[in-house]
Amino acid sequence: MNIVLCILVSVLTQSSASKPNILFILADDLGFGDVSWNNPEMITPNLERLAGQGVILDQYYTQPKCSPSRAALMTGLYPFRTGMQRGSIGPFRPTGLPTPFPTLPEILRNQGYSTHLVGKWHLGYCNENYLPTRRGFDSFFGEYAQQADHYTREHEVNRHIGTGYDLRRGENVSYENLGLYSTFLWEEETINILDKASTSDPWFLEVSLTAAHPPYQAPDKYIKMYERKNRRKKQKNNRSDQDNIRKAMITAIDDSVGRIIDKLKSTGLDENTLVVFSSDNGSGHSDANGSLRGKKGYVFEGGVRVPAFIQGTPLLHQMLVTPGYSSSALVHIVDWFPTLLRLSGEKLSNLETDGVDIWEPLTTGEISQREILVYNLDLDDQSKTFQFAVRKNNWKLIWGQTKEFKPHKKEKNELFLFNLARDPNETENLAESEPSIVQELKKIVKNLTKETRTAFHPNRFNLGFPKYHEGLLSPGWCGTGWWKILWNSESTSLGRFVQAL
Repeated sequence: MNIVLCILVSVLTQSSASKPNILFILADDLGFGDVSWNNPEMITPNLERLAGQGVILDQYYTQPKCSPSRAALMTGLYPFRTGMQRGSIGPFRPTGLPTPFPTLPEILRNQGYSTHLVGKWHLGYCNENYLPTRRGFDSFFGEYAQQADHYTREHEVNRHIGTGYDLRRGENVSYENLGLYSTFLWEEETINILDKASTSDPWFLEVSLTAAHPPYQAPDKYIKMYERKNRRKKQKNNRSDQDNIRKAMITAIDDSVGRIIDKLKSTGLDENTLVVFSSDNGSGHSDANGSLRGKKGYVFEGGVRVPAFIQGTPLLHQMLVTPGYSSSALVHIVDWFPTLLRLSGEKLSNLETDGVDIWEPLTTGEISQREILVYNLDLDDQSKTFQFAVRKNNWKLIWGQTKEFKPHKKEKNELFLFNLARDPNETENLAESEPSIVQELKKIVKNLTKETRTAFHPNRFNLGFPKYHEGLLSPGWCGTGWWKILWNSESTSLGRFVQAL
């Protein structure tokens, strides 16, 4: 049977006519317990229905923060290889995804795909060369930076900085649908693209949602759904009010995704479209990550293990052992890079990637080739504080900082070892009782840190403040090429420091 399945994949990758369209939906700060198949308290019927028609990725991982995860998706490389491991690019930081690395949409264009990004970019905007329209996307409608108000598109109201408006069509400021809730704004644009999409030439469309990232805002009708639930449970306090709004944002996503898929079907494009749904990291609310330990920014499971599924295309359904099954294959967000490119016809031998082609493991139940997963590797070049977190099969090592990485000062370094097969919630530290496994995983860390590129995560520049740019978040106030300095003659002092640990 496996021979037949391999032939089906070969036909797909060799025939340009059968290249699948790719609809990649990326939610923001969606925790493991924020979907109804992991938590019956959540109202996500459309997402659950779609997941039930495809494959749920039960062991799916991202980076602990937004920008590193997005960099991993775009480049197929762990962020420690691209200098993006330090954390999110906050507004007015003069940095971005280094331009020497080819991106997923750039390579897809070489395979005849049109490429589109709707929603959040968050990989740098201070220089024009960082912009999504310069990194492989034919069209862009969305926000450059971390997070704006979901109705006004305004960033960070501050009398010293100025209010920064952030919405672009291409590289031009757009005031379209001002006041429309962000999730519905991205939905409307997505549906417009699908209306015009080619039925003969393949396309890649990333819908990068800005929910459920703060500020917590949602239309009243969704908030009332959860208020009713809370009233039945006799729960009412400020914390539950905020939680109601955050959950309402997710149900609004569910409604929106349902309408997008309905449009896909009405156009007939669903016949050759692969749908991928993912979050970029765990939720900042620990409760939203189910029973998993930690939250967004942490290298504990709650920060990095998130909901995901694939759905669509006749080929996927022909290959599935059974629709709606939950795959236990170990998957990282970098794995989409080789997987989607192989489906597009790109030869994997041409790619430099940390990703593993996961098509067969997800669709046929074959054993995945991935046995090692990197949660994060970061070593500060000013203080030598560090954060190393890796997994080999079911063993996970956290060495150094466990929470959101704090550079430039000495932090308490910790050592944890977990067996995730027996203890997925990371309650039992086995570091003292399993010293040989600790040493084995430390050896993996030390080998990988030889390939680590120094992170560039500067403080924000007042040159980028909106008050100096007519109240806008605008590029043109920083240079690129920082990597030529940091990586030109890689310092061996950090490497020696790691080897001595």
